Amino acid sequence: MEIVFVAKSADAKPLRDVTIDRLRFALRRLVQQVSTARVSFTDVNGPRGGVDKHAQIQLHLQSRGTVVVGATASNWRAALENALRLIVAKIVKTFKQANRPKRQSMKALLLAHTDDSTQTQPNPNT
Repeated sequence: MEIVFVAKSADAKPLRDVTIDRLRFALRRLVQQVSTARVSFTDVNGPRGGVDKHAQIQLHLQSRGTVVVGATASNWRAALENALRLIVAKIVKTFKQANRPKRQSMKALLLAHTDDSTQTQPNPNT
């Protein structure tokens, strides 16, 4: 898994090692499914402060496409942890939906049943 770290704010750059370690730990069971991970940090309001630290995680899954989540918090670490929690939940949901069997409508089931029953009954005219 390749990890790309992007920090537009100088305050977020020291989080590089922590971010990579936390991402690898959070995705340790899914490492074979993820080809590339991109983590970016942006300061929405700039130096004004407030709840404006945004972390975005983008994963390229080998068989399922791209999954993107973002989280905003008052500090970088909280934004990272929230984004990690969201991305893991979203990936688990994605894989559960893919493994779930497709549902058929009752009408399709009845049509399939009537087709089977008409083929197995002997013809009384023979």
